[in-house]
Amino acid sequence: MYHSPMFNRDEKVIRFCILTFITSCARIAKICGKGEKLNRKQIIVIPIVLLLSFIVHNQTQGLDPTQRSTLVIIVIAIVLWFTEAVPLSTTALLVPILQVFLRVQGLQEALSPFFSPTVMLLFGGFMLTRAIEKHGVDEYIAYLIVSRAKSGFRFLVLSIMMVTGFLSMWISNTASAALLITMGLKITRGMNDKSGNVEKIMVLAVAHSATAGGVSTLIGTTTTAMAAASLGGIGYDMGFMEWMGYGFPVTLILTLISWVTLFILFPTTIKEVPPIEREFTELTPKQKHTILVFALAVLAWLTGRLPDPIANLIGFDGHGYSSAFVAGVVVLVLSFSGIVEERDLKEARWPTLLLIGGGLSLGAAMEASGLTIVISDLIVGASGGGHPLAIIALIVFAGSGVSILMSNTASAGIILPIAISLADTTGMSPVILAAVVGIGSSMDFMLPIGTPPNAIAYSTGKVSMKEMIKAGALLDLAGTVCTILLAYLLWPYVF
Repeated sequence: MYHSPMFNRDEKVIRFCILTFITSCARIAKICGKGEKLNRKQIIVIPIVLLLSFIVHNQTQGLDPTQRSTLVIIVIAIVLWFTEAVPLSTTALLVPILQVFLRVQGLQEALSPFFSPTVMLLFGGFMLTRAIEKHGVDEYIAYLIVSRAKSGFRFLVLSIMMVTGFLSMWISNTASAALLITMGLKITRGMNDKSGNVEKIMVLAVAHSATAGGVSTLIGTTTTAMAAASLGGIGYDMGFMEWMGYGFPVTLILTLISWVTLFILFPTTIKEVPPIEREFTELTPKQKHTILVFALAVLAWLTGRLPDPIANLIGFDGHGYSSAFVAGVVVLVLSFSGIVEERDLKEARWPTLLLIGGGLSLGAAMEASGLTIVISDLIVGASGGGHPLAIIALIVFAGSGVSILMSNTASAGIILPIAISLADTTGMSPVILAAVVGIGSSMDFMLPIGTPPNAIAYSTGKVSMKEMIKAGALLDLAGTVCTILLAYLLWPYVF
């Protein structure tokens, strides 16, 4: 445990609150003196943060000092992530600073999650996404597949959903949703739909499949990578294909449920599909090189460590290099080949990488302080002695519920260490509980603010808030139930 020679922990909490209050007052005075517009959210939120910090610190005397300090950091992070009074990445950077200040962990331990293999894995995924978008490979693949859908409107929508889900497995779900919604609306423009539901079906279908597709792989969404990182912290190396065994069935089931549900909620008589025309020019050298790197990256990720049944069948258990190592190689190949340039690095979604680091750092603080054990004991007691089904259901509902209120990444960072601790307390598999959090934290189909694909669908003006909530709530429930049943009935016997 890290210890500062200067102040005791209680003094540090008080000093932090006083310093924050004085700094905030000085900032407000400076803004007022310059005649600038006040940031009302910060003026309201910062006193609330200070008040809650005092209350939590003074009302948790049953915890040891390190656990109380960690709880204060959690409260500060949750309030700031929920209100977004400051940028999410700024709050993420505040987490390790507070850990050192309040003597929870040393600086090296607090900052190490920001440079974890998970960050490299997602960085490689982001750069591959940049290459695919920059050279129009995503558009080429999407049109190539969708243009071959010749079986009527229903199966066209299913084809578009499958393409969206596939692209979201490997590139940003924001990019895949934006591309396929644009394409889908171009197709529906030529349809004489008296019900007015064709465009609603199209934009919601793309949004739902983009979100569902992300949970299939370790680079599809941040929460899955964070689940793998949490397992790495206890010595378990989650393989890329192994994760797909958990995530891909959920993606497939949710895509089919969404497809059926949308046509029930928004009936239409449209059956014929106008021709999908696009002039296919010959691929440029950069596009060919990008496709080659993409294909090799996918192959390398899938063959890092093969599941035992496949390994026993073919006599090869994988090349042995981690997914993060493969991601690093991908970045180097993209750079050396000129597919991406130095100016493309700014497209690597650095705020998201910082947010992931902050979430992992917060989880490390909870584990180092022993707070996860305290919380897991409370959950076991509340769930009737820790029955596996009750634990799984509680974790899934917590992940999906908290994700409605704040960033999926932030919520996963808070819940994952608790889930890992619950596995140790109850004897359940930590892999299953981590997978439950990684998938459950991304189950947000209901609100425009829930995920970027939802926001893109709502921004088209083709679907109302009420309609989005009606369709999304059903899918949220279906996703939750699906994850619980798979985790309880299937995963313990298959993986």
